[in-house]
Amino acid sequence: MAGRPLLIADEVRDALAHGSSVVALETAVLTHGLPREPAATIPPVVADHPDFAVGVPLNLSLSLAMERAVRSNGGVPATVAVVDGVLKVGCTRGDLERLATDGDARKASVRDLGPLCAARHCAGTTVSATLVACGLAGIRHFATGGLGGVHRGFSKTLDISADLGALARTPTCVVSSGAKSILDLKATLEALETLGVPVIGLATQTFPEFTDGAGTLPLHATVSTPRDAARACQAHWSLLPTVGVVLANPCPAAHVLDHGGSSAMADELAAQAIASGIDGNLVTPWLLAQVAERTNGQSLDANIALLLDNARCATLVAVEAATAAG
Repeated sequence: MAGRPLLIADEVRDALAHGSSVVALETAVLTHGLPREPAATIPPVVADHPDFAVGVPLNLSLSLAMERAVRSNGGVPATVAVVDGVLKVGCTRGDLERLATDGDARKASVRDLGPLCAARHCAGTTVSATLVACGLAGIRHFATGGLGGVHRGFSKTLDISADLGALARTPTCVVSSGAKSILDLKATLEALETLGVPVIGLATQTFPEFTDGAGTLPLHATVSTPRDAARACQAHWSLLPTVGVVLANPCPAAHVLDHGGSSAMADELAAQAIASGIDGNLVTPWLLAQVAERTNGQSLDANIALLLDNARCATLVAVEAATAAG
């Protein structure tokens, strides 16, 4: 890895060398997903959580809480970000605090990594960019919120997330609550199938719709437990060693967003984004902010709940995989 702008934290490197359970975490949610301002109130879903406090930005609290969820379930967190032109696999608390408040931090997709590193910028990594780090470091498990995918209005925008291509070439299990419901979910599933990426439901037979819950689109593969998920991933990689897996874990039922008309809202917002000239990696943050405003913040609670649960589930799968390999 000499000569690459890559730094793997000692804790992460040691854990990988000893076959311990490592779970990657992205940072686009830190730099562009949640508010940077100090929290005036604490979302009800984490009212008693030790990492959330009045005066601490929600984006920082969430990143710390996701790392805690990994550790408390027996894993080692590897939070990924670009810091001063270095792709870091395992961020320090100082890195997270800096990114949480840096209004100039970029949002890095896979295409952006080289230029951002050359220019010595700081950036939060999307799913696709985090998968690059997973591939370089050899990390097999990664927790995020919702995948990117095929955007609504594709015929006008030709907008397909780089997440899908990165999944097709990186042997990592990405635990997510399906894909963001603002996307064209049927087309997203079709694209994943075309790319050969299996989508496996964890205790669900349908493709989750991010904060909207379990969804209606049927899945072709399901497992009941993290152990079964680890076995399915291992079998997949024994045959297709360079292709990723999506493990679809629905938003916890108690926090599913029940606002009605979500599909109509998503169509309306997608059309508004196109009309306003909002495109590229600015689309998803803008759409999610609009949904949060229209649901009076309920989508924020659901988003936090599913991110923490996905970190937990990814760690349980990683622990099972390490035990089986042990």
